[in-house]
Amino acid sequence: MSNQFEYAGYIGSAEVDIENGVLFGRLLFIRDAIGYSAETVEGLKEAFHEAVDDYLAACKEEGSEPDVPCKGSFNVRVGSDRHRKVAIAARNQSVGLNEFVVAALDKAVEPQGPRTVVHNHQWIMVAGEQRTAFTGEPMRLTIGVAVARGTGDDAVKH
Repeated sequence: MSNQFEYAGYIGSAEVDIENGVLFGRLLFIRDAIGYSAETVEGLKEAFHEAVDDYLAACKEEGSEPDVPCKGSFNVRVGSDRHRKVAIAARNQSVGLNEFVVAALDKAVEPQGPRTVVHNHQWIMVAGEQRTAFTGEPMRLTIGVAVARGTGDDAVKH
């Protein structure tokens, strides 16, 4: 399900005014206030496209540069303690602060689903009981999906 449109590099919202029975939206992530409305979803999509086209035409006519959404940089206020911790963590990983933050953002927006992790298992005996230790040959597991290794009572589930 989506409540936004994309066209010509612009992103627009899709919202409902139940009281007035109207769909409406605005161009997102730009400073200029550009809105549109319609009575149907298809009409709203068309109105969004027209709003983008009209905005670009108006900017061209005025001789001004249109505002571009999501230019690739933004300021984040994190507080001095967090800034210090992140800077130290980046240095400990031998990367710049920007690269460290970009990696953290990438991780935050990746789809959250099963992921593959490789670790090692080895059966060992501890005080007469069979146990699993994380040593030995690598075993590929998919986290979030039940995996059984061994048979019967010896099965290990993740």
